[in-house]
Amino acid sequence: MLALMVVGISSCDIGDEGDNFRVQYQVAAVTSVEMPATLKFGEVNDIVVRFNNPSSCNTFFGFDVRPALNEREVRVVLEYQDTGDCIDLGVPQEETLAFTATSNGSYVFRFFSGLSSSGEPQYLEYTVEVVE
Repeated sequence: MLALMVVGISSCDIGDEGDNFRVQYQVAAVTSVEMPATLKFGEVNDIVVRFNNPSSCNTFFGFDVRPALNEREVRVVLEYQDTGDCIDLGVPQEETLAFTATSNGSYVFRFFSGLSSSGEPQYLEYTVEVVE
């Protein structure tokens, strides 16, 4: 399974007097999720998301959450800075997604988990009811 996919080609040079660092943003494949049994309406609900950090040059940048009514497609975004001394890690890492339920009913969460052998995106999917 592909554990990392480049989000875009956007990059920039940072530094002065010859110190150049290229910054790229990448998507990490989610390996598991700790989803609450229910979501509390109007309150912050914590969702623990686990993924593998591929190298010492990657740091967690944030979550890319794409809403469509009561569905959420979630990606883990990593920042990559090639400092020339990157070490392959492949170590598990977890971050918490703080989510506030603003609608009744249920939410469907789809966490990007990599690409299939034919290059199609795959997801871990969870449906969670909202309670008052």
